[in-house]
Amino acid sequence: MNNTNKTFRKLIPNLFLLLTLWLMACSTDPEPIAFGEDHCSYCKMKIADPRFGGELVSSKGKVYKFDAMECLLPYLNESKEDEFAHILGIAYDDPGKLIAVENLNFAISENYPSPMGAHLAGFRDQPTDGSKSLNWQALQDQLSEFKPSNFRE
Repeated sequence: MNNTNKTFRKLIPNLFLLLTLWLMACSTDPEPIAFGEDHCSYCKMKIADPRFGGELVSSKGKVYKFDAMECLLPYLNESKEDEFAHILGIAYDDPGKLIAVENLNFAISENYPSPMGAHLAGFRDQPTDGSKSLNWQALQDQLSEFKPSNFRE
């Protein structure tokens, strides 16, 4: 066996490893939020309450985590040029789990003290306090000009 073949055989596992790592880096899979550790991509606060939050995953695989939907919405509005593979929220009635926003019902009520003070919560089912339920599109329409700094308590 000549030296070229030996060198090539040694490179194959390394090339395979590099290809695997490259493919993993391009993943558009959501990442779980590490409550108490991760910080909001919009307001930079630590994400602490598992009843609130959200996540955007770009079509290139970049993950943006949020402590509240009222941070995700303006970030999304300000990033119109980006395409997102996933837009996810956390359900107040199913804490800690990221769910596609199209599958959530949203409510704005004093009964849901969200981190940024808009009293906004998402639900798998209907809001537990009888508040008016908004789907994702209605929530976007209602909060199209929302800025968290206007609601911070």
